[in-house]
Amino acid sequence: MVLVFLKEILDSGFRSVSLIGMGKNTGKTFTFNQLIMEARQLDIGVAMTTIGLDGEPSDSLFHHAKPKILLSPGQIVANARSLLLASGLDYEILQATGVTTPLGEVFLARALSAGETLLAGPGTRQELALVKDQLEGLGVDLFIVDGAVDRRSLAAPMVTDTTVLAAGAEASWDRRRLLEKLRHQLRILQLPAWQNQAQADLIQHEYGLSKDPDVKLVLLGEKGVQAVLTNQEFFHTETLPELIDLSTRAVFVRGMLTDSVLARVLAGAHQLSSINILVQDPTAVFLGPQSFHSLDAYQSALQVLDSIHISAVTVNPFSSRYGLADPLQLLRDVGCTVDPIPAFDLNLGMRYRPEEEDFNGIS
Repeated sequence: MVLVFLKEILDSGFRSVSLIGMGKNTGKTFTFNQLIMEARQLDIGVAMTTIGLDGEPSDSLFHHAKPKILLSPGQIVANARSLLLASGLDYEILQATGVTTPLGEVFLARALSAGETLLAGPGTRQELALVKDQLEGLGVDLFIVDGAVDRRSLAAPMVTDTTVLAAGAEASWDRRRLLEKLRHQLRILQLPAWQNQAQADLIQHEYGLSKDPDVKLVLLGEKGVQAVLTNQEFFHTETLPELIDLSTRAVFVRGMLTDSVLARVLAGAHQLSSINILVQDPTAVFLGPQSFHSLDAYQSALQVLDSIHISAVTVNPFSSRYGLADPLQLLRDVGCTVDPIPAFDLNLGMRYRPEEEDFNGIS
């Protein structure tokens, strides 16, 4: 039976998808394997990799068995050399990528036999983009990236067309706390893109990730850049309030936007009724819920230059500490919280459908 989870993603025009999780044991690897299985059933060419190392046999914290990455003949992996050799599978080596990891250079290889494997792939956003480019011309219809558990996982959605978020009881057994954490993470992941394309291009060109690392803040008015502050000027002087005036329309924060950085920006812009705060992308946002309350109080909007698209949220009711939560209730709660994003329990083959206030089996 061919399921519709992947088909919906493909029907939306997406050809690369990343998986990220709210933490360990939230069902990310299960979701990854589901996508691989459905790609096989749909008879489409698939390539896969991970940010960093994933697919380890057991969770390092609780030592519970974890799902393995399952390969079928014809599927392509971007994997470290030592793991290709250790897997015991037969491969056709397609090319070296030039990307190095602690486990050896990453190679593109086509599986010639079926089995389980560990994956170790590119460690940065730039390296992942390089691997994606190298897959062009190899007959790949879908590129799947398994995000690592740590913060690097958010680099994957910045390279792929869309992403799937794995949520589960492991993130919090307390249902209210779990849904609060989910709402907060989605608020960050779904930050809207800034619509002033001309100034967005200017920021990218003059102050993007590859530019002067000492720049911390760029003030923007209707006619362009008003002022630029270095890290020293922003953190150790009171220059900001003197530079912001009624013509200031936006503040671009380069690098991490933390609670303390946001508080300093808002304090410096206190004379304005509202202001747009810009960051490169959601990977730069390290804000707690209280900071979003502050943004609302200041009537200020937080926006990104590069936005993320989320296709689905998957639900895992298992907790390593407490056992199995009620899967139907969890799917219902998560589905209501993330609507209109589709929510799935892939193990049960069910999708939450709010318009029917019920669940339909995936068929």
